[in-house]
Formats: sequence, structure tokens, C-alpha cells
Amino acid sequence: MTASAASAVDLSEDAPDQDGLQSADPATRLSAVRAELDAVRRPLDRELLADAVWRATWPHDRLVFGSSRLVRVADAILGGKKVPVHANRGLAGIDGTVATAMGIALASQASGAAGVTRVLLGDLALLHDVGALLLPPDEPEPRIQVVVGNDGGGTIFDGLEVAQTAPQQDLDRAFLTPHTVRIEHLASAYGWEHQRVTTRAALDQALTTPVGGRQIIEVPLAR
Repeated sequence: MTASAASAVDLSEDAPDQDGLQSADPATRLSAVRAELDAVRRPLDRELLADAVWRATWPHDRLVFGSSRLVRVADAILGGKKVPVHANRGLAGIDGTVATAMGIALASQASGAAGVTRVLLGDLALLHDVGALLLPPDEPEPRIQVVVGNDGGGTIFDGLEVAQTAPQQDLDRAFLTPHTVRIEHLASAYGWEHQRVTTRAALDQALTTPVGGRQIIEVPLAR
């Protein structure tokens, strides 16, 4: 990533109110406990998702960005870190994201590299390359996490010029292309482990649990 540390957005939660948690006053203590629970249960949005993936990824890992709304969010909020980052380019950049990541994972492991290959992409980018989830039986098992921000369609177009000119019905059908695909069923069909997480705490745990094979981490997002 090219953003400077000064331009990065700090999305970490405030430190626990230790005085409040240890207070002898029941109301004060209850308020502090509620604040902690609210932080743990805070629903994920695109900024928190990108931040969590970035924080979980280190120089011995690899990170692949799909041509989705999430890469724009990441570019806007993340600071610099020495992490190998990959992405497809060009007008057809949405094509082949999973295949690219699978190739990076297998090639890095063949060379003896440690760590995990993570992919951060939207639901349409995943569905565009769903066939790449198939692992041939003669290939080794890659250490890979595909992290899918699922908002039910291509909301990247909400912020592009076409959204200001196209009729809403046409925009929905031709660009946002809403869907009701059950990603957990795709994962099962192709032999991937699937997790669906809705809070930052659950996402952090999923990202930092040792990876032994192919994982899809699905994060529902608001449209």
C-alpha cells in the first residue's frame, strides 16, 4: 500500500475503562461493562474489514486485493507496511482473482515460504471466478484465506459516474447485479472451510487462527 502513516485512519477501539470496570459504584461499573460489550459486538463495515485483514497480515504473508469496493476503502484508510501485495489490473481486473491468489499461494509454498496468502474481495469478484475454487487432486493443499465482503451485489458502482446517470432499475440489473448466492454452499461443494463472521472480535479470531488449508471467511456488509 502507498498511503503514508500520517494519512492512515486509526480504527482500533478505545482502551477499556479500567477505573469504571473496577468502580464500587454499580451504575458506573455497569456503564463500563456495556461499553466493552458494545465494542465486542460492533458490527463490521468495510473500513473495519479492511483494517482487520491488514493488521492480521505480516511480511511473511501475501495479500491479494480483488477489483472490488474494498480495495478503494483500503487505499483510503490503510497506512504503509512491508507486506507483499498483489492485484490484477486492467478493465477486466475482476476476472481471475481467486485463480491468481491460488497461484500465488501454491508458488510461494513450493519455494518454501511461510505464512498464509489472504485475498480480500467482494462477492461479485468471488462469483466471477468461482471455478478457481476447484483444486485438482494432484495439487498440494494451499494455505489460503479468501475473505469475502458480501453486500449482495456490486456496490462499487454506487460511487462511480454511471450511478449519477443510469436509471435505477438499469443500474441494479446491469451493474449492481444483486444475487442470493449461498457462499457456504459453494465452499462445501468445492471442499473449502467456511466461516461467516459479523463482529470484529470474531473476524480477528478467524484471521489469526492457524491456517492449514483453504478457508473462505464471509463478512456480511450493508448495501
